Parts: sequence; structure tokens; C-alpha cells
Amino acid sequence: MLLDKLVDPFREFGLFGGLVYSLDRALARTGARAGLFYYELMVQAVADKPLVSPKIKQFVQVRQIRSDEPVVEQLDLTREALDYRFGQDAVCLGAFQKDQPVGNMWFCADRYVEDEVRCSFVTLPAGEGVFDFGFYIRPEHRLGLAFVALWDAANEYFRERGYRYTFSRVSRFNLTSRKVHDHLNWRRLGRALFVKVPGFQVMIATVVPYIHVSFGQSAGPV
Repeated sequence: MLLDKLVDPFREFGLFGGLVYSLDRALARTGARAGLFYYELMVQAVADKPLVSPKIKQFVQVRQIRSDEPVVEQLDLTREALDYRFGQDAVCLGAFQKDQPVGNMWFCADRYVEDEVRCSFVTLPAGEGVFDFGFYIRPEHRLGLAFVALWDAANEYFRERGYRYTFSRVSRFNLTSRKVHDHLNWRRLGRALFVKVPGFQVMIATVVPYIHVSFGQSAGPV
């Protein structure tokens, strides 16, 4: 029913979240070049023990993918997105089964420059954290071992380099991603709302710098 469709966002996201979601959907339907981005800012301590047994590695292999490898063309990303990520020295870990890529995740050490909005995320203390993004498992493999194998390999990578925490931002409206983070025992540090229209952006957040306004292509908040 129409009433249920109107009420559902408020049931799922609360009064404020439901209002933001409804406004964003309304803007999308008008074709306006504007959008609302509502992020939850998350942190997880790097696991000090393996998440899976060594036997799992017989079925799913995880390794770093370099920018000059042909396999990058199979990562379900545009060339523009790949160039943007590798251009800021992001590391890509890929999960493979029978030499075919089934998933990947990305992270930057200390600092990540967001691509949806004008914003940079900086992890503190320096040298202790990474910012992960772009976690993806192909639909036909989401009930398999790729998810846990990929996170296990990521934790091993972090431990070897002395990183203690991994941070990320999750859309308040991405239910699948939020459930995944719940299972991984992530902790929410805060929230940030971005209102973006051509030539203008405003951010309101529960973490510093709390409020930020930018015009044109000027730098966003850090």
C-alpha cells in the first residue's frame, strides 16, 4: 500500500534518517543533480588471530592486485574508478576461486579521499589505522567462503604492517552493508550528512569539524 511505502523508511531509519532518505529519493525522481549522503563512520580493531582455518585457503586464495595486472579489468569497476583508487595509492586485495576473481576490497593507509562527496577521511593516530572502502563480493559467491577469507587476509595484511584499526564509512541506507558490519563487531564513531548540489556542498557531522560549507570545487572537510 502507498501508506506503507511512505512509512517504511521511518520505521527502518528513524525519524531523521527516514526524512533524509525520502528527500533523497524525491530528488532522484525529479532528475535533479543534487543528492543527500548520510554516512555512519565505523571502526573495527584488527583481529589478532586468524578468522578461518588454513584449509579455507585451498578453496579461496587472496592476494594483492596491482594496477598493471590484466585482472583489474575484471573487477566490476570503470577505468575511471580504478584510476582514481590507484591514484591515491589504495591497496586492492582480491579473492579468487579457480583463478577467477570473486571479490575484492580496498584500503588506504592513514588517509582516504572520498569520491561520492568532497571529503577526506584521516585516521588517527597516524600509522595505526587504514580506511577501507569498496568491499565487494560477486552475488553468486555471497553465500560462500569469499567474504570471511577476504577479511581474514586483510587482517593478516594489517597485522604484518602494524595497523591496529580499520575505519570505514557506510551509507545509513545500505542495509546489507550495515548487517555485515554488525557481524564483524564494528563500532560506530559518528555520523555525517552531506547535502550536495552543483557548485555547493554542506556537511553536518557528529565529529570534527562538525559543520563545513564549500563552493565550487574547493576542498571539502577533513
